[in-house]
Amino acid sequence: MRTAILFFFAATISFAQWGGGGGGGKSLNDYQKKSVSGREIHVYAPSGLKENSPLLISCHGMDQDPNYQQSNTHWEAVADTAGFVVVYPRGGTGYNTWDISGDKDTKWMVEIIDQMYTDYKIDKKRVYLSGFSMGGMFTYHSMSKIADKIAAFAPTSGTNVMGASKAQRPVPIIHPHGTNDDVLPYNNVEGFIKNYRDQFHCPDKAEEQTNYPNAENNGATMYTWGPCDKGVYIKHLKLPGRGHSPSKADVSDIWNFVKEWTVDGKVGEASTTESSASTPASSADVAKSSSSGVTGPNSSGNVAKSSSSGSHHHHGSSSSITNVTSSGAVSSSGAVGVLSSAGIIASIAQPADPSLLLVSVYKSSDNYIVVANAQGKTITVFNSLGHVVSTTRGLGTQQKVYTGAKGVYIVKVGSRTFKTSL
Repeated sequence: MRTAILFFFAATISFAQWGGGGGGGKSLNDYQKKSVSGREIHVYAPSGLKENSPLLISCHGMDQDPNYQQSNTHWEAVADTAGFVVVYPRGGTGYNTWDISGDKDTKWMVEIIDQMYTDYKIDKKRVYLSGFSMGGMFTYHSMSKIADKIAAFAPTSGTNVMGASKAQRPVPIIHPHGTNDDVLPYNNVEGFIKNYRDQFHCPDKAEEQTNYPNAENNGATMYTWGPCDKGVYIKHLKLPGRGHSPSKADVSDIWNFVKEWTVDGKVGEASTTESSASTPASSADVAKSSSSGVTGPNSSGNVAKSSSSGSHHHHGSSSSITNVTSSGAVSSSGAVGVLSSAGIIASIAQPADPSLLLVSVYKSSDNYIVVANAQGKTITVFNSLGHVVSTTRGLGTQQKVYTGAKGVYIVKVGSRTFKTSL
């Protein structure tokens, strides 16, 4: 079988010559070259990295190397903003391939995780695995071997020629793939992903976000199935015209999805230590909030209600979610109330930051969500399913932060939360 796989790839294309995003930014020279069990990895840790920060591992394709993977994906650009460690490992078998049938490389991944914990005190519950082409195949294979070590998986252009594996547990998956892929054809993607949708008992029908923004491919579509078993979601980003190449155009979408998860479940809904640099409030919690009054049973079984905060903006298309405590009383300390998936009102303390009072959120005439007066603040946009669809840093002026399918969106700016629609 191994010989057949190598022949398949060698006969298809020379992997080292594929095109991709590339260009600009840092190079692999900005990474630290390390050895784990005698094998090479390249590590990027942003300055000022906090303990208990996440780790993302990005695996290259066959006959490629960490330099090629880094120069096309530039994960460090996201890591600098979100605060996590990036590792580019090198495949250890012939043609720089990955073991997609045994446990040689999955065991090595665990050793890498342990080493990153020793070196950077990463949060072992928030480790994410991604990979391109054969690296994507290995990402799928890892679901059957080390799903207890990996919180979420992001295979790119990597349907496994060995077939779909049986995952150890329901896991969050995001899979970008180009429609013009001539190595691992796009027409295999739907059936391959369905194996995991069936395993995790996902809904048959996906939420479709057409004209999904992607820096390289117009007319992209994001398909989302969920919630599935254990509350996980499966996403597929269909990229019209994209061939077989990794790209930095996809890394933000990947990060915005995977960062929501720990090995115990969704961030904010699981027992885990969070890094404030990379994990906003649970998107499911925020998306279930309402500007017209957050309602739900409190811990005593009573219904807690909040009245309008009165923080409506002149555009009339958004409002600030009112303050409410876990007991259902309005808080005088400035806590933003949100409704958790368990139906219990929770509170998120607001910092004493008067500049947040100047923030406004509204829909522009050309159908964009616009945020004004949010300089230096983290801006996160959630769709109606509670999925993060955009994360950016605020500017001092008006800025367009997201456009997409019609529906209700929740926008979190710092510790303030707004509701708007497209």
